[in-house]
Amino acid sequence: MHEDLNDRFLKFLRDNGYLVTRQRRRIAEVIFNSKGHLSVEDIQSLLRQRKISASIASIYRTLDVMIKSGLVVQHRFGKRFKRFEAVREDWHHDHLVCISCNKVLEFKNDTIEELQIQVAEQHDFMITNHKLDIYGFCSKCAKKK
Repeated sequence: MHEDLNDRFLKFLRDNGYLVTRQRRRIAEVIFNSKGHLSVEDIQSLLRQRKISASIASIYRTLDVMIKSGLVVQHRFGKRFKRFEAVREDWHHDHLVCISCNKVLEFKNDTIEELQIQVAEQHDFMITNHKLDIYGFCSKCAKKK
């Protein structure tokens, strides 16, 4: 039986001696039910829409635990530009990051993936992970230039 991310997070909390609080469960629900890359402010706003209050500090503490669980990953797209996303099956993707409005677009490209494998083989290198973030301007911001 396949466990969903919420169940896996609750199991991680229990197995590692963390308290299972209502606030942690709600923060996890927001992240696991959202697609894309959320800032802490985005998470707080989504919680407020559900009439749930959570301080920025509480959200960061919960995110730290979620990262330790391996169910959430943190991205740094420049200085003070952290975003968080749930790790799903076949979740690997790369990013286009707008340096004007901070919009983040996900993409997958088999040619890039294959090229990385070829480069690693040419250098007798074993890849364990990689990250590709391409910075520039989204179409809206490029039109303003």
